[in-house]
Formats: sequence, structure tokens, C-alpha cells
Amino acid sequence: MASFSDAQQAAAKGDYRQVVEILSTMLSEEDMLQEQQVIAYANRGIAYSLLNAYALAKQDLEYALSLNPNHALSLNHMGLLAEQVDNDYAMAAGFYQSAIEQQFAASQVNLARLYWEGLGVPRNSKRAFELYRQAAESNYNMAFVPLGQIYATGDGAPQNNKRAFELFRRASESGVTSANYYLGFAYEKARGVKQDLVLAKRNYQIAAIQGHGEAQNALGYLYRRGLGVEQDWVEAATWYQLASDQGVPGAMNRLSWLLAGCPVEKVCNGEAAMVLANRSLEIARTPERLDSLAAAYARLGRFDDAIVTMREVLALLPDTSDKRADYSQRLEQYRQGIPMQL
Repeated sequence: MASFSDAQQAAAKGDYRQVVEILSTMLSEEDMLQEQQVIAYANRGIAYSLLNAYALAKQDLEYALSLNPNHALSLNHMGLLAEQVDNDYAMAAGFYQSAIEQQFAASQVNLARLYWEGLGVPRNSKRAFELYRQAAESNYNMAFVPLGQIYATGDGAPQNNKRAFELFRRASESGVTSANYYLGFAYEKARGVKQDLVLAKRNYQIAAIQGHGEAQNALGYLYRRGLGVEQDWVEAATWYQLASDQGVPGAMNRLSWLLAGCPVEKVCNGEAAMVLANRSLEIARTPERLDSLAAAYARLGRFDDAIVTMREVLALLPDTSDKRADYSQRLEQYRQGIPMQL
């Protein structure tokens, strides 16, 4: 006979079709208690949503709520569907608030994020802080990193880097991947802890291996500069590429600069540098990204394009910028037909 434990085991394996089959079999039983029906409909609805069958997901979750209007798991997931499928953030906030009234920590985090970003509700960093704090006090580990970010930035609560570091550490210990990126940043920049570049590298790598784009970018930078590791241009390019593939703009620009600068033959590629520079410029047209594009043009021998681009860099740059001398020097170098070399 099918059971909830069978459904849980299938869910743990990521086999959501089997979850649907198991719960459907259970729901066909006539003697199923109403409380069990609520759980079965709610979990089948969640499984349907993970299979992108959103209409069926809503149908099951709504039926679960018709049996128990205060079922927090169903309310929270209805909020997720309203937010992620319908893009109706106001409706999502309403569902999260109803779940919060049942002391559901996941909804506290979800609603806090809406307040932090100003989606469906007026932006209110103090309200976000309070919701994250309440969830963290319930030991809900997904609250630790965003609460730590608030302490780190001082937006929503007084800045406290030591408190931020402790929250990132707690999150890491509980298995939150992104926490290791923030721990790495803290160790690299000495935020709330003594600088330790070896520990920065170790934490960045933990997150990077698990696919965290910003951690991959940060790890690439350590290899690029030889910070906490032996300088390795190829390793730097590898991590930058992984981050770029995830759409991290800073990594696109850093990799473009590296490929255009040709520090070693293995990472010399003017064409790829130009493509990456243009991709990053589609996101934001900044002097730094234009500088990378100019370097790519120069590497390809397109010095006229490099000169025009460097003139745009200087036009965008404030007169007081300490980078003006470097950019002017590169402009003169391109006028002489010399590419940038790291």
C-alpha cells in the first residue's frame, strides 16, 4: 500500500512523476482522513508545479485550502506560483502573509524578499529585516544569508560585519551553498573577521564547485592575482568562463580582459574577448567594459575601433577619476598600433 513515506522517498530522488502517482493512489482510497487529504493534495500540487503542470498544481493546492484554509504549506506554495508563474507579486504577498500568521518561516523569508526588492509591496528594508530575523530565530537556515546581507550593508539594520559573518557561518554549517561565497568575501576583504586569503579561496571554491556564479568569478580573480593561491592564468580563465556561462557580468568583463591581454598563449583569444565584452556591455555600458572591448579590438588589429572606443571611455569617465591616466596611456598605445599586454 502506498504511503506518505514512499512519496517522500520519491521526492528526495527528484522523481516527481512517481510522487504524483503515489499520492493519486492514496487519494483514491475512500477512508482517507481529511487531514491526510490536505497533506496529499498539497504535496501533489507541489509535485505538479515541479513538473511545470501549473494548472494542476493550483487545482490541488486550492482544494487543499478548501479543506483547510490555514494550511501554511499550501498558502506558501500558492504564493510561489503567484510570484514565479503569474508575476503577481501583490497576490504572492497576500498568500505569504496568510502563511506567516500560521508561523511558517519559509513565508517569512519569501515575504521579506518582496519587501527587500519592493515587489508587490512598497520597498521596506526594515520590514524585511524583521521578517528575516523572525525566521532566523526559528532556526530556518534560508534566513541566515539574507539577514547577514542586511547586517553587512547596513540597509534595514545597523551595520554589523561581525554579526553578518556569524550568520554566514551558521548558514554554511547548515548546508546553504551561497553562504560560502559570502564567507569567502568576508575573509578576502576582512569584513567581520581577520583577512585570510587561504580561507577565502577555500570558501569560494566550495560554493564555486556547487555552481555558484559569483563564487566562480571571485575564485577566478584570486587565481588571476595570485591571492591565497599561486597565480594561474589558465585556472583563472576556467573559473571566469564558468561564471560567464551563468551570465555573471563581472566575469564576462574579467574574462574578456584576460583573453585580450594574452598573458599566456593558452588564454589568448581576441574574437572571444570581443564577444564577451559586447555581452557585458548589453547589461551596462561602463568605462571598464568599454576598456575591455577596446583591448579586444586592439588584439584583433582593429586599432581604429579600439581608438574610437577608448575615446568613449574617456568621455564617460569623470575628470577626477584616478583611472584617467591609465586609459589615456592605452589610447596612445593603440594609436601606435600596440595591443594591450598583461
